[in-house]
Amino acid sequence: MNDYYTFLTTLYIPCSALKHPPPGGWPNITAEATKSLDKSPVVIEVMKHLPYIDEAESGEMITNIHYKSDVVDYSTYTAEDFEKYDVSYGEDGLKVCIEEMEERRREEEEAEAEEEEEEEEEEEEEDNNDTTEDEENNINEDEEHSEDEETNSADEDAPHDEGYSSDEEEDYGDDPDSVDIKDILLLSMGYESGGRILLLDVHKGIIHEDIVRCNLVSGVWIEDFFDDMKDKLRRLDCVPVRGEFYEGVPEVEDVGPVPETADESLDEHDEEHVKVYKRIYRKFGWPGREYRKDEAMDAVEKYRVSAWGY
Repeated sequence: MNDYYTFLTTLYIPCSALKHPPPGGWPNITAEATKSLDKSPVVIEVMKHLPYIDEAESGEMITNIHYKSDVVDYSTYTAEDFEKYDVSYGEDGLKVCIEEMEERRREEEEAEAEEEEEEEEEEEEEDNNDTTEDEENNINEDEEHSEDEETNSADEDAPHDEGYSSDEEEDYGDDPDSVDIKDILLLSMGYESGGRILLLDVHKGIIHEDIVRCNLVSGVWIEDFFDDMKDKLRRLDCVPVRGEFYEGVPEVEDVGPVPETADESLDEHDEEHVKVYKRIYRKFGWPGREYRKDEAMDAVEKYRVSAWGY
C-alpha cells in the first residue's frame, strides 16, 4: 500500500497528503474503538499500521487512488466515527456476491443429491430383476459390483483435475467458503457511477474491486493489482486530471508543440483533450527521473480549465 501511494505522489497526488503511521501505529485505532466494525483482530492490526491519504480534497480526483475512489482515512476516526460512518456499506457488493455463490452451491448440492437418489433407485430395480439368474451369474455380478465400488471409491478420492490449473487453486473469487467478511477491510470508497470501491481480504492479501452501479471484479492478489495500476499510470493508459481519472487512453504521437489551452470547438470531454493531457505529462518528463511534477500539474490544470470552462 505504501509503495503504491508513494508512487502516486510522484505523479499527481500532493506529497503532503500521504500520511505514515507513528511508531506503534495510529493510536486512535484500537480493539475497543473499532469493536462496532466486527472485524477480525488481524484487520484491526493492519488498519492500525497502514499509511493513509488525507481526505481534505476528496471527491475532486486530486487525492483519488483510482477512478472516483477516495482512501478511507481511518487515522482520523474516533470510536464515535467508527460507529457513525457505516464503512461496511462498501462491502455490500461483496456480500451479495457471496450470497449468490452460496445459493448456487446449495442448488448444486440439492441437484447432486437428487441424482444420487435416482441412481440408487435404478440400481435397486436392477438388483430385483436379476434374482432369477443362476448362482454363477450372481457370483459374477457380485464380483463386478465390488470392483465397480472400488473404482468409484478411488474416483471419489482422486483429485478432480478436469480443467484444473495451479492458478485456480489460488482463485478465491469464486469460492464463497474462502471469503469471510470479518477479514475484509474497506480501503477506498467509490462514489458516483463507475467509482471504484477497493476491498482488501487482509487474511489472504487479495483485492476485490467493486465498480459502483456496475459489477464486482474477481479478486486479485494485492501485489498484482497495484503493479498493474502503476504500469497503466507509467504508460498513461490512465490519466489523472482534477475532477477526472481517464482510463483506456489511446496512444498518441508526440509531434509538434503541445497546446497550452484547449480548442474551443471541442466538447468538454472530447478524446482530443485527453490526448493533450497525456502529452503534457510527457512534455515534463513523465515517467522519467527528470519529471517536473509541479510544472506538469500546473500545465494540466491550465489546459483543463480552458477545456471545461471552470
